Amino acid sequence: MLFFLLTLIPAICFACGNILAKSGLSAVAHTVSIKKPWAFIKLILRNKYWWTGFCLSAIANLGYYLAMALYDISLVQPMMTLNPVLSALFGFWFLQEHLTKRIVIAIAFVFFGLLLSASHAGESSSIQNISDLWVFASFFILLALIFKIVHPSVETSDSFIMGTGFGVSAAFYKSLTISFGESIQWTSTEILHWLTDPRLLGFIVTYVTAYIYSQIAFTRGRALFIIPFSAALGAAIPILAGTLVFSENLSVEKGFSIVFVLVGSALFIIKRNRKKKPIT
Repeated sequence: MLFFLLTLIPAICFACGNILAKSGLSAVAHTVSIKKPWAFIKLILRNKYWWTGFCLSAIANLGYYLAMALYDISLVQPMMTLNPVLSALFGFWFLQEHLTKRIVIAIAFVFFGLLLSASHAGESSSIQNISDLWVFASFFILLALIFKIVHPSVETSDSFIMGTGFGVSAAFYKSLTISFGESIQWTSTEILHWLTDPRLLGFIVTYVTAYIYSQIAFTRGRALFIIPFSAALGAAIPILAGTLVFSENLSVEKGFSIVFVLVGSALFIIKRNRKKKPIT
């Protein structure tokens, strides 16, 4: 019973929090432009929908990390895959966003890919190559910057940075937990060492950047696109990090999960060209 309370409720809270935050941000965006950041932030902090969404997301994070501490990741993660799916559906129902067949198929690919990966997560690895971690993180950060510059769609580029930031921050987080679990003495020198660890700065910068872009994306994009697409990237990147940085075995199931997620991501990005009517 406790397991379902700590997994199902956070998944629902994440989804509801995303939709409420999106609703609040959209309302503020209609009042003042995001190009006026201070006025925009002031109105956000006065918006009850945004605050409710923020609090629900905070509660969801608390339950999620508590569940991770009490249960195996292979049990917790499949329940968390409900978040992007529920968020997309809530966006369709409550925000009245247009749901196309392509997006439905993309959500299905992402959902089954994440579910397949999570159900075969296995035990946590205690092996890592920190040099490879920095190369891995630098590659995806550079890729996100290039994507932001060259891709014409603001909605897609914002979501790409959001998903990449959350995915890279997860890799930094895992690296820190592996080092933290090896041996630690609670001395002032040891604490100072952890606080000045470059990986901690990398985690903070990538996570905060991803969170900021999630708020920006919600002001000028659709929830049913932003959340599943960013969740796909946010899941695929740690899976790749597990193999390339943390020496985890790339099983057949994980390989298929990456393919599912990448296909779903491609379906989000690729837009069907509309036939132009001839001018008469």
